[in-house]
Amino acid sequence: MNPFRLVIKELIYRKVSSIIILLTVIAASTVSVAVYTLSKASENETRKIMREQGLNLYIFPKGTDLIDFYSVNNTLTFPENYVDVLANSKTFDAVRHLTGILQLKYPNWIDPNGSSHQIVVMGYKDEAMQRFLSKQETMGFDVAKGTVHVGAHLSVNIPENETFEIRGTNGELYEFEIAKRLAEGKGMIDQGVAFNLDDLQEILDMEDQINKIEALGCVCHDGRINNARSQVQIIFSDLEVTEISSIADARENQRLMMNKYGSFIIPFILLISLLISGMLFYSNVSTRKYEIGIFKAMGNSKSFILFMFLFKAFILGLLGSIAGFFIGSWLAEYFGKEIFRFTSMSIKPLWSIFGYGIIIFPLLWMLSSWIPALLASQVDAAKTLSQD
Repeated sequence: MNPFRLVIKELIYRKVSSIIILLTVIAASTVSVAVYTLSKASENETRKIMREQGLNLYIFPKGTDLIDFYSVNNTLTFPENYVDVLANSKTFDAVRHLTGILQLKYPNWIDPNGSSHQIVVMGYKDEAMQRFLSKQETMGFDVAKGTVHVGAHLSVNIPENETFEIRGTNGELYEFEIAKRLAEGKGMIDQGVAFNLDDLQEILDMEDQINKIEALGCVCHDGRINNARSQVQIIFSDLEVTEISSIADARENQRLMMNKYGSFIIPFILLISLLISGMLFYSNVSTRKYEIGIFKAMGNSKSFILFMFLFKAFILGLLGSIAGFFIGSWLAEYFGKEIFRFTSMSIKPLWSIFGYGIIIFPLLWMLSSWIPALLASQVDAAKTLSQD
């Protein structure tokens, strides 16, 4: 007597209960896949949105007066190559997206109308890609050589199609193409100009010098700012680290919110589906007592009975997980287009969770059928058959 054939026939014969159990698996798998896929899309969307808030760590020379630092008074400088040394360190993983910056006040910039202004000049080194960490999308404020990005308040004083002119410390006049006119509300850069670092160093005769590194601090197990500070100071004891806590808190709170959401909704749906399936399996055992009694009377062992019920649960779990993966992926893609502005087009089936699904769901549904299957294997053939 082939147990596999018997299970297939039983699934076909008892269509209603089989379909209901299958639907619970599909529902659980669909919700799990859809929520997980959307949570990953939400992480990417959050990352895109939070990019607008900028980097959340400043690294600067020890001894710098923070009043001077934040008011952009001329501060201590350090070598530009510190950025590359940090990026090439194997042990430096608490900070990402390192951008070296030279930021100073320029006291007497003459606009095209002949008016004099004190402005902020910022030279940006291209973001250093950390060699021993996974590659990520650039967050640094890169400016191409020979061009500038002009802040909103300066932009109104420079007619369209004109270049930006500034006089260097050597008295020479430098001219740059305006690559971007920045929108208002970008912070300090509203009243300043962003250069490529090499260009600004040449203008100010400050070769190889920067006065801060902007970076993104990671959420680490041993503390956010403390971990970043200790790792930086192990490599360069003459540097200090401070954090813009509002940006760091916003990033961390958003990440924690999404993690809590997914960790609640998926187990909740799975638990409800497993309870429903368990009751359906129990009902199935109750209606098949006479059939089970006949199997036992024919000499089939308890393990044979147990296997039939568990194999049925395995088949339904496998089919349901496959169907749920494709339905959940489709729902995530469909609704993701309505929910997410930046990452909607990048929502695709996560094939990495497909393999987990076809293992986890059959095992879970075998678990939900375990007690009913155990009860079925304990059916007394003589007592059951004598009642009919």
